[in-house]
Formats: sequence, structure tokens, C-alpha cells
Amino acid sequence: MRISTALRTHSAVLAFPVVGLFFTYVFLTTTRHLDQLIPVPWPAQAVTYAVHAPVPMAAAAAAGLTAVEATRLRALGVWDLGAARATWRVAVQPIAVSVLALSLLVAGVAAGGLWVVGAAPDRYVLQTMGIVLVLLTAHAVIGFVVGYRFHALYAAPALAVVVFIGISFPLGTDHYWAHHVSGSINGVGFGETYSPAMTLAVVLPTVCLALACVVLAAPLRDRIRAVSAALVLAVGGLVGAYGIAQDWSSRPPAGKGLAPVTCAGQAPEVCLPEAASEHLQEIQRKLAEMTGKLEDKGLIARIPGRITDRRVADGDVRSTGAGKEQWTLGLIPGNADTVLREDVAISVVGTPCAEPDWNTLHYNTLWVARTIGVEKDYVAWLSRETDGFSQGQTKRELLAEMGRVDELSPGEQRAWYSERLRQACRAPGR
Repeated sequence: MRISTALRTHSAVLAFPVVGLFFTYVFLTTTRHLDQLIPVPWPAQAVTYAVHAPVPMAAAAAAGLTAVEATRLRALGVWDLGAARATWRVAVQPIAVSVLALSLLVAGVAAGGLWVVGAAPDRYVLQTMGIVLVLLTAHAVIGFVVGYRFHALYAAPALAVVVFIGISFPLGTDHYWAHHVSGSINGVGFGETYSPAMTLAVVLPTVCLALACVVLAAPLRDRIRAVSAALVLAVGGLVGAYGIAQDWSSRPPAGKGLAPVTCAGQAPEVCLPEAASEHLQEIQRKLAEMTGKLEDKGLIARIPGRITDRRVADGDVRSTGAGKEQWTLGLIPGNADTVLREDVAISVVGTPCAEPDWNTLHYNTLWVARTIGVEKDYVAWLSRETDGFSQGQTKRELLAEMGRVDELSPGEQRAWYSERLRQACRAPGR
């Protein structure tokens, strides 16, 4: 069949406007929180978030519409040509048109996500779209084989429902491995992309199932061997994917640390994502001032060598490496006045033991907050956390203790701080 004829009569092309309108609706109703990525955009994060909902629908449509084409070709007598045309050559064109049409729609959704956050596509976006392309091709192959063997009048809608449920239902279970092997595109975080293991886990079951369908449809004389080979492929793909993802949590091991980072200053050196580094110098100066005060008060042993925003840092909030202490804090988005608030004090005190008494620890954190000039921010945060100081100490008790500590000598203040930490870690029942 000529390309022009195929494009004019293919069911996927005819359904393109309707499916496109439906995808537009899905995009508008499932990406309401996409604007949260605008302050610090990461293209792969925006795209995986945007296409998460449409991909199961696109896969179901690819399978169902390609099944319709296979049945239509059989009704036209194409299969009666026998050896004149190989079966695979007949199948390539309708499969390709289905994949192209549905891929364009998913790409449109991805482009919408990038437009909302104001980011341009990069190679990690292309990687994600490559995974989508493989998945849609595999589902189209499955659909063609089903339409080749059964009439699409009943097979196409049944197959579309099965594909959609097969991809979506595992996402609602507590078995996290199933989330990653069903053929759904799961979201990645800032500076992340699909790792090789994630990619293999998500495509292996569907691709192997498509190959199993091809083996079953092939004109082999030994049907027992064909069925056996198909079973081995289908089950092997799922088992292989399970072996990869069986120990994964809801957050699989994505490729990390890919976002460009910009650093400035010394003692401490401060590092932010390049996409949100407009206030880097200001934040570095304020952190240098804060850490200097903490060192003078004896609340930290030394000024950290580097402070990194948690979006581009791995590991604990405070760690030691390369001969210098390194901190991880939330430093974006915003300027120094908006990001350097109570979180800094909370992070400095941290968790001094496995199960501290948090009420006792409020004294330490408030003292750190007062030292670095964010006392009001911490008190306001604590009021929200304790429902207006209805739990633990009252605001008056906390501030009264701070006033008493203010009158102590520097040495006594350090001793008080250390004793409060010890009290927090030896509280009754802990």
C-alpha cells in the first residue's frame, strides 16, 4: 500500500484528532502541579511528569488501532497474496504509522510540559522519548498479531482495555517492583534520568511479550516449539525485569548528579544548580556570616568546606569527605532572605542520636537560630508544627530560657548547649 494511501486511511490517522483532544484534556487535568518545577526546571523531570498519565493510554491506543489495521488488511485480501509479499513487510507499514501517530501525540504532551516550566529539550528528554517509542512499538506489534489472528471488532477494544489495565493497575499496588516493570513512565527527580537498569526493567517485559507474539504468529510447522519459545520469551522477560527491580523502593536507582552545578566562594564554598544560581553570591556571603557566628559560639567545630543545595547533593545533611566537612541544605529557590531561615538552624542541630527527645532539642535549635539571626523564623515554624505551642514547651518558656542563656559566659553557653544535647538523647523511655 502506498504511503499516501496508508496515511489517508489508517485508523490511527483517522483517530488522531479525537485522541489528540483527549490527550490535551489529560494534560490539562493531570499536570496541575507542574508549575512547581518552574523555579528550578529540569527537562527530564518535567517530561516524565507530563507523560506519566498519557503513556498507558497511548499504548492501549497503539495496540487497539494496529489490531484494527491487521484485520482490515486481512479483509482486503492482502494475506492471500501468499509468497508475493512477506508477512513482516506487510506488517511494518501499519505498525509504523500507528507508532508515529501516537508518538507525535505523546511528544506534544512532553513539549507542553517543557513549555510550562520554560525548559528546552536535552538528551535526557530524548532518552525518555526513546523509551516511549520502544514501548509503543512493542504494543503495536502485539496489537497487529492479535488483529491478525482475531477479528478486531471484539479483539481491538478488549486488547486496549487489557493493555491499559496491565500498565496502570500495578501502579496502585504495594509491590514497588511492579511499578517499574509494567511499562509506565515514572517520574525522575531534579538532575536525574532513567538509568540503564531502570530502562531495561521498564522495556524488557513488553518487548519480550511482543517477540513472543511474533513467534506465535510465524508460520512455523512445529507449533509445540513455537508455543514453548513464546512462553520462554514472555515469562523470561517478566522474570528478568523482576530480578532487576525486586529490591527497589518507590524511588528506583535513577542516574543522578546530571544537572550543571555552579559554585562560588571559600569557607564555605557554596554550590547551587546552575538553573537557580542568580543569587549564589548573596547566599554565599550570608552563609559565611552565619557559619562564622556558629564557630565563634562553639556550636560547630569548624566552618564547613562546602555547602551544597540538596537538589544536587547526595548523602547526609552533614558529612565529612576529602578532609573537610560538607553540608547539604535547601538553598533554592529564592534569595538569601527567603532560603536561609529556620531550615539552617534545624540542619545544624540535626539528629544527635537515634531517638532524641524533640521537645528538649527545641532549646538547642532555638539557640542556634538566635545565633544566626533567624529566631523569629524558627519560632513561627515551631508554632505551626506544635499547633500554637500546644505540645511541649510554651513560647514563653523557650524565650525565657534563651534570655537566661544570653547572660552566661561563652564557656557556660557551650556547656549548656552540650548538656541540652545529652538530655535530649537520654530522655526517659528512649
